[in-house]
Amino acid sequence: MVGCTPETVETHVFPTLEECTASATGDSGYSSRECSEAFALAEVAHAETAPRYNERALCEEQHGGECVADPGAAASGGGSIFMPLMMGYMMGSMMNNGRATMGAQPLYRNPTGGFSTASGATSLNGNRGAVSLAPSNFRAAPTATGAAPMTRASVRATGGFGAGRTGGGASFGG
Repeated sequence: MVGCTPETVETHVFPTLEECTASATGDSGYSSRECSEAFALAEVAHAETAPRYNERALCEEQHGGECVADPGAAASGGGSIFMPLMMGYMMGSMMNNGRATMGAQPLYRNPTGGFSTASGATSLNGNRGAVSLAPSNFRAAPTATGAAPMTRASVRATGGFGAGRTGGGASFGG
């Protein structure tokens, strides 16, 4: 932090790896290699932290459709658990112990039609554009793999995906 200005990360948001790669130029501030690295980080985070539900219909209600069976649960004999598709990702370069590192988070459609990170702590109006966010917006969500999936009762108790959480809401294109 410099003076009273909070530290921010210039964050780029994309619906697909292809869109990021196509827009990567010297003027964009990121390279196609960084697009690929961030997308790979977001895919790993998606597999580990995507919200899980015990019913496909509940998942689709919380994420505007586009839910699939969790391949990890099926492979381990865990029954039917559903998770939303990754609808984009955000990436940003930040300092970590004096070194620049890439941060990335998967994005999911939320019940209001916007996009949120797996924890629901960061909500965006669109899944493309650029915005400055606090580094905390790149903090990993708790691991959902192996955790009990959300039920209608747990969604009702918490207010649903992303409800009641604070974070870097941002508005831009989309």
